[in-house]
Amino acid sequence: MRGTGVMVLIALGAFVLLGSFDGALGVAWPAMRSHFSRGVADLGLLLACGSVGYLVASIGYGRVHARVGTGLALTVGGGLLGIGALGFAVAPAFWVVSVSAVMLGLGGGLIDAGMNAHAALAFDIRSINLLHAAYGVGATAGPLVITLSLGTGGSWRAGYAVLALTQIGLLAATLRPRHSWSVSDAGAEEGSAPVVSRMVLLLAPFLVYTGVEVGAGQWAFTLLTESRGMSVTAAGTWVAAYWGGLTVGRFGLGLAGNRLAPGPTITTSLLVCIVGLCLLWWDPASLGVIGLPVAGLGLASVFPMLVSLTPARIGRSRATATVGYQLAAANLGAAALPWLFGVIAERRGLGTLAPSLLITAVALALLHVATERVNA
Repeated sequence: MRGTGVMVLIALGAFVLLGSFDGALGVAWPAMRSHFSRGVADLGLLLACGSVGYLVASIGYGRVHARVGTGLALTVGGGLLGIGALGFAVAPAFWVVSVSAVMLGLGGGLIDAGMNAHAALAFDIRSINLLHAAYGVGATAGPLVITLSLGTGGSWRAGYAVLALTQIGLLAATLRPRHSWSVSDAGAEEGSAPVVSRMVLLLAPFLVYTGVEVGAGQWAFTLLTESRGMSVTAAGTWVAAYWGGLTVGRFGLGLAGNRLAPGPTITTSLLVCIVGLCLLWWDPASLGVIGLPVAGLGLASVFPMLVSLTPARIGRSRATATVGYQLAAANLGAAALPWLFGVIAERRGLGTLAPSLLITAVALALLHVATERVNA
């Protein structure tokens, strides 16, 4: 089933905004910290608030959907995002910012789970890949909006106000065709609930994948500057190239459309990622940095393709709730595995970062092979 053009456009806009909110905080934080007289580490508090909200929403999305449907769930999620962004824009005290971070997390969890679940059931592979490419566009745009706001003599508040107003506009667009978000989840099902081993194979790849993706993005700069002596400008450029490879790869997959089968595409992509991370670790003639955009390009297809496979692997009637669990697992992986890489690097040296990423990517490939065999 192919998603209608209007629904796809709304979904793309939603993912651009999701990426914008995620990308904006890091740039806004120094000014916010100074204004509220907070410590550097308090950024972790805001990130934790957002993560708690996201986990609650994504884990509970299946029940929310069963009660109110996709359209109303997305409307509530969009409203929470708008409230959270406005809270950042007008907050008179840090506790308001913290509560607003929870609102952004709750809204983001509902939108992410709702859009991904709907896409898995109603959109074609081209649209799903473009959906996740749109997130990369937003992750680039969000910091630019805040930077422009700060650079023109303002503060982070004006930037968040712009994001909030954009979100409210998108919410209005979502409300009008709300009935169109309905999609049948009928289809061939298994008679009994999925066994634990099958659920593990459905969730674990998401946890491990985000560990690799976020871990590479978070730690590459430290590896290049503090371990390999690269300049700040050059290292930042190569980190941007990593994210650029991820985003460009997803746009390329979107253009390829439905000609690519998800299973073999994931296999090929993981091999490319592993080659890139091997190159990053080996670092021949100081050219290992080329492995970063190669790894990003390799990772491009994995998450959207895994989402697209969920209805076939678990059944359409269980897909909506399962996608919520998968996104919760991804959120945990994005926090836990990069933290673990950092702990290992602190004890064994920064040289462990590249092999840690490589080992995790190999584990992801093995999980993929196991999942393919179970579902063969």
